[in-house]
Amino acid sequence: MESIWGDFEIYYRLKTIDNCETTGTFNVRFHPQPVSEFVFGDDAKCEGYSKVLVFTGSSTDSAYFDWDLDGCQFVDTLDSQKHIYNISVGAFLQSSPQISLTINDNGCVSNTFSEILGAKPNFLMDASQTRGCDSLSVNFTSELLTPDIVDFAWTFDDTEVVNQQNVTRNFPETGFYKVNLTITNPVTQCTNGFTIDSMIMVFPTPVAQISADPNLCYPDSALLVYTNHIDSSFYIWEFNNNMYSGFEYDSITMILDNPFENVKLTVNEYGCSSLPVEMQLKRKPNFDFYTESEEGCQPFTFEVFAETNDNSVDFTWVADSLPYPTGISNLVFLPDTGKFDISLIAYSNETGCLDTLIKPDWIWVHRNPYAKFEVDYKVALIDNAEISFINYSERAQNYFWDFGDSLTSIEFEPRHTYTELGDYYVSLLVESVYGCTDTIRMEIKIIPSSVYSPNAFRPESNISENRTFMPVGAGVDDSRFNLKIFNRWGEQVFESHSIFNTWNGTVKNGEIAPVGNYVWIAKYFDIQGLEHNEKGQVLLIR
Repeated sequence: MESIWGDFEIYYRLKTIDNCETTGTFNVRFHPQPVSEFVFGDDAKCEGYSKVLVFTGSSTDSAYFDWDLDGCQFVDTLDSQKHIYNISVGAFLQSSPQISLTINDNGCVSNTFSEILGAKPNFLMDASQTRGCDSLSVNFTSELLTPDIVDFAWTFDDTEVVNQQNVTRNFPETGFYKVNLTITNPVTQCTNGFTIDSMIMVFPTPVAQISADPNLCYPDSALLVYTNHIDSSFYIWEFNNNMYSGFEYDSITMILDNPFENVKLTVNEYGCSSLPVEMQLKRKPNFDFYTESEEGCQPFTFEVFAETNDNSVDFTWVADSLPYPTGISNLVFLPDTGKFDISLIAYSNETGCLDTLIKPDWIWVHRNPYAKFEVDYKVALIDNAEISFINYSERAQNYFWDFGDSLTSIEFEPRHTYTELGDYYVSLLVESVYGCTDTIRMEIKIIPSSVYSPNAFRPESNISENRTFMPVGAGVDDSRFNLKIFNRWGEQVFESHSIFNTWNGTVKNGEIAPVGNYVWIAKYFDIQGLEHNEKGQVLLIR
């Protein structure tokens, strides 16, 4: 079907499901699809200088032609209506220029058509260097490949024209510069030219800068950053007798082994190398502290020691009182239980740097156990000398009993039998799970079971112990005691309900009892609850 281009009126009729109907018209315009094709022909007049470019595609008169001449140039327009031009064949390079065309015809865009010019150029253009740093001086040279007499015209960024075959130009500013060389035969007026975009590239010399402050005091390491990073930056870092180089080192961590460390950075960008920048960084004091034991029992006294490999470091210990103690060591006293922080301030006289090391909950002071016990009998008769120990200790795990008779026990609540009379000091040592201890002592008396009552007494004696009579002593339950004394006719002359109420040789009415033998009867319970009935005779002497 043949395509028809132009303006058209469209008629439409719309009908809804409810049979409602409407009609109308609108205008549309159709444009032809452009075709961007061309061919090269020989230029009979200026062979070797230019070629004839003939557009062979299709388009309307309002189409826009987008030519990419790849450095060549239109040197003459032969027919503007048919798009026929003389195009320069360009300079001798590694590859021939490729000419491309794209047409936009009222919004319809053609495919891009490309064709290699394929002509043999008759001149060569070159530069001593095409890239450099900051103020760059370049020697531009040209050479005719076909002997001829021509005029030369160098153009730099469309602003400066120099009519010389070879020229030297300085580029003081950074940037990319376009260079064109046109040769013209003054007789035939035949022209050939070629343009190289960004032929000269002048890059700034980088300035190496490090984002570090030599006045700061750093910890064991410092993050070094090059602040002017770009994708082409190549870095050379030198520190700690090592060199690190590569594109990835826009930042690097520097280990500060010594109080002072030097760092040097050199940056290369697009072949431009910076002057090296050097910096000296200083580190905070490198130190630690230790003690022989980090745990102890209340109250806990320990000595803590500072250690460092740095020179000329002063230490100040953080304490509860002012001023703080100073020195390489400190004696610490902790009366309370719990976990405690220990802090140390170090000042380097070499760098002027200060640092504080805090070890939280470093010292653990444990609460001591509490030793306590009771016995069933603090005084016991030798015939019933088995003692039971009741343990009331707190926070203890281990127990060590010393019964005072060279025998011991590690039971929680032991029973122990004494075999000899005497006074014994029993001690209990308790130990907590943390090794903390406490000790308590108690005296135990072991007394005879038999009553050894005196057989005579004299109230007027110079010895106080011989002035009264009491047949029993230690080991008696004084609350359950009764003593009666009778004369030889069986009459009761004295009665006592306490071992502390002794007979002084008088009768009930207070008169002095006559000299002679008296009978006594004692009924009592001992301290261990056993009942006793004793009797005997005593001689009253005057």
